[in-house]
Amino acid sequence: MDVDFENLALAEQVLARQKGHAEAIQAHLKTYATLDNQDLGLILQLFRPINDAILWAGDNVVSLSSQVFEAGARKMGETRQTYEEAERAAYEASASVAKKMGMTVPPYAPPSKPTLGAPKEDAGTFYCYDNENIFSRAFKDGASAREWVEGTADRIAGRVEDGLSGTRTVIETHDVRSYLPTPNASEPEIKNVRWEAGVILGGVDWLFEQLFGYSLLAEVTKPFAGNWTRIGEASISWKHSGDAITAVGENVAGLCPPMASWTGKGSEAFLVVAALASKAHIALQGPAEAVSTMISKLAEVSKMIAKLILKQLKIIQRELLILAAQAAVPVAGWVVAAADTVRKVQVIVDVVRAIYKLLETIYDFVAGTIQAKTQVVDAAFHMVDLYEALVRAAAARVFA
Repeated sequence: MDVDFENLALAEQVLARQKGHAEAIQAHLKTYATLDNQDLGLILQLFRPINDAILWAGDNVVSLSSQVFEAGARKMGETRQTYEEAERAAYEASASVAKKMGMTVPPYAPPSKPTLGAPKEDAGTFYCYDNENIFSRAFKDGASAREWVEGTADRIAGRVEDGLSGTRTVIETHDVRSYLPTPNASEPEIKNVRWEAGVILGGVDWLFEQLFGYSLLAEVTKPFAGNWTRIGEASISWKHSGDAITAVGENVAGLCPPMASWTGKGSEAFLVVAALASKAHIALQGPAEAVSTMISKLAEVSKMIAKLILKQLKIIQRELLILAAQAAVPVAGWVVAAADTVRKVQVIVDVVRAIYKLLETIYDFVAGTIQAKTQVVDAAFHMVDLYEALVRAAAARVFA
């Protein structure tokens, strides 16, 4: 039997840290991925229950992840304590025999408990460097690539050195918190819809209201009255959370090589469960990326349609300006009498219908995400089942 007390102590600390990381991921999602009615505005209200369902599933998964690591750290501590008590009993039994033989034996000295050091790697300098300027993005990509190449070379060299060494010391591979910076979402162009539409229609919206009984300016800009920066932050936060939970999985996987030399009771169960937990965490990156992309595309589609609507508004403005110039008699008089007015009104009606059709396109896009993203929620429920199994069964025996 081969038991490395120091590695057992360090492994307990690694598992305890992952519990804290899981809680940090959970808090990150709650803070930045939660979208309320005010954030979404009228046009994306249909997305609210979808986002809430996905966020609920993600919250449960990360919460159960925290519980698994809490149980794992506790069991690892209990296992180390059991080994220590067994060693103490064996030592005292030997000391008793030695004393009867007239030998002087020092009292039992418990094994030391080293403190886990800082993580070996982090997300990198430019992980959350967001800038719309293409030259700044090029600098970021180039610098990140250089940083990755240099870091990879160091990691490969370190792996070779570790592989050739006689013993391996438990470390924490990734700084998970470095993957959870405050999302820096640049406000998209859609923020300009309200005031730009106001510039287009501001002087002649009164005429539209005389013709149709309502303000087109209020009607068209109302659906875009959301907090689009918050929507961007929600997209980024899912990406960050996916990267962070992957880092958690790699931290657990990193326990396997140094703990492989442990051949005492519970060692094989530990390696199996560590591998399962690692794989389960890394697999979560896919759904998180999918949600991030979905929210990002939703904002992009809305922005594109907003631009199309602005073009339509310019057509309406032109027709209304002509009508206003022609209005030499009370409104009722020239609406009935002027054939050109009738034609222009029909043009305006057709354009307004086209605008409503564009708005319906966004609703259709949101509705389409319901079916597509049920797979994300289903995957989350599978994770819930897995974690429940780990907590109820494997985690209860893993370090026994």
